[in-house]
Amino acid sequence: MTEFEPDESDSRTTRELLAVFGRACAGCGGACSARDTVRSIALGFKTAPRCLTCLASGLQRNESELRDQLTDYVSRRECFRRAWVEAERLDAGPAPAFAASAPEPAVPVAAQEEWDAGAMACGELVLALRVRLNTLPPGALLRVRATDPAAPLDLPAWCNLTRHALVAADHPHYTIRRRED
Repeated sequence: MTEFEPDESDSRTTRELLAVFGRACAGCGGACSARDTVRSIALGFKTAPRCLTCLASGLQRNESELRDQLTDYVSRRECFRRAWVEAERLDAGPAPAFAASAPEPAVPVAAQEEWDAGAMACGELVLALRVRLNTLPPGALLRVRATDPAAPLDLPAWCNLTRHALVAADHPHYTIRRRED
């Protein structure tokens, strides 16, 4: 993907997308490359990037297949392509330094409402999810149980598109924070 060269007008958006680069993986606490950051953002993990291994594990996917699928997804979207070019440049430089201390354990997030979506497929799931989130106040948390095999890809992508925050994802359980309109 290195054939795409961003211009000056793209630099702010790219910086915003990669602002979380340099943090430890939110899953294992290890190194999280700039490309891992772009992959995480594409899946809806905007402020808690994960390394490819943790993304694949959390989504119960084969690592190389997920990498290839995300690379294809990113290559077809201009904003992600811009970020990817910058990520390649950052990854070629010195690796980010991480604190020697172990990462803080994840604290379970208490949701204001829970919803069992069962095996609803993507279209039906996201329409019903939109209605449910709209009944909650901004910033509220909704815990969703979605057993559809495509949910690990559909829900993060939908959150990314709608600007709702995917707080936790451990298929079939997802915690979504309603955007602050």
